[in-house]
Amino acid sequence: MAPMIRFNTPFGGIWIATLLLFLVCLVVAPGAVSRTALISMLPFAAILAITAVGQTLVVQQGGLDLSVPGMISLAALIVTRFPNLDDGLVIPGILLAVLACTVAGLISGLCVSFLSITPLVVTLAMNAFILGFVRWYSGGFPTGAVQSINQWAIGSTLGIPNTMVVAIIIIAVVTLVVKRSVIGRRFEAVGANSFAAQAAGIPVRLYVLGSYTAAGTLYAIAGVLLAAFLKTPSIFLGESYLLPTVAAVVLGGTALTGGVGSVVASAVAALFLTQLGQIVLSIGAPTSAQLLIQAATIAVGMGLRGISFRAVWARLKPPVLSKQDHT
Repeated sequence: MAPMIRFNTPFGGIWIATLLLFLVCLVVAPGAVSRTALISMLPFAAILAITAVGQTLVVQQGGLDLSVPGMISLAALIVTRFPNLDDGLVIPGILLAVLACTVAGLISGLCVSFLSITPLVVTLAMNAFILGFVRWYSGGFPTGAVQSINQWAIGSTLGIPNTMVVAIIIIAVVTLVVKRSVIGRRFEAVGANSFAAQAAGIPVRLYVLGSYTAAGTLYAIAGVLLAAFLKTPSIFLGESYLLPTVAAVVLGGTALTGGVGSVVASAVAALFLTQLGQIVLSIGAPTSAQLLIQAATIAVGMGLRGISFRAVWARLKPPVLSKQDHT
């Protein structure tokens, strides 16, 4: 049987919220759900979803990655400046961008897992270091992406934007690894209770290290896609992605204390937040309102985690009458 979405779980609420949001769009801002609007929105939702998947992996290990802005900015800069409009250097530029962010994530993971430094301190310092490097390497000026990669990024496959295709593949692969493999089950066990996992013989430090390293790789992919899509990205284009990734993780139902999470739910939350931003802009609200909305969604999401939806669902269900009640 095909897997069903269970709405009475911590990860099911975002599906309902997203469906309601699109229904509200039909009434409040019908232009935001037109085919043209959706095609222009989906690439950004896909990029945010990939970034949110990386943040989810870190949060599942009880951390919080504040290096997202620097990672995305670094990948975008390398993939544009290294080729310098030379088609022959596109692939090396992509590989170099992914490698740089993966190594940065590896260093953060080493500091957290083996040196026992607080994740917030490590990733904040890493973010500052990367942004400093970005300013130096860029000289303060952005570089345009190669035409070929730009055309691919704004193109589509079977009517689906190519950026969305990449996001779907990544989400599917990560979900299969986390939910269907021994490594994934151990990964969640480490996040839920590292002491019990260590007592069971699981190499806790390696799993924590792996989460930051994998997150760095995913941030790099998001940065490459964003730079390719925008063609001439700003040198600090990743600065607007930190708060949305945290909001997506929280709305997706993953607890900030670590443990079991859902990258699929985080990706759906990314779609929710992107479409919500579309509505805000379509009704004429200022861009700054998006930050207030994102902050509010984090607060609401954290508040809803304290509610037992299973208990609420049980109260809403009609009571089962016995034969004696009928008589």
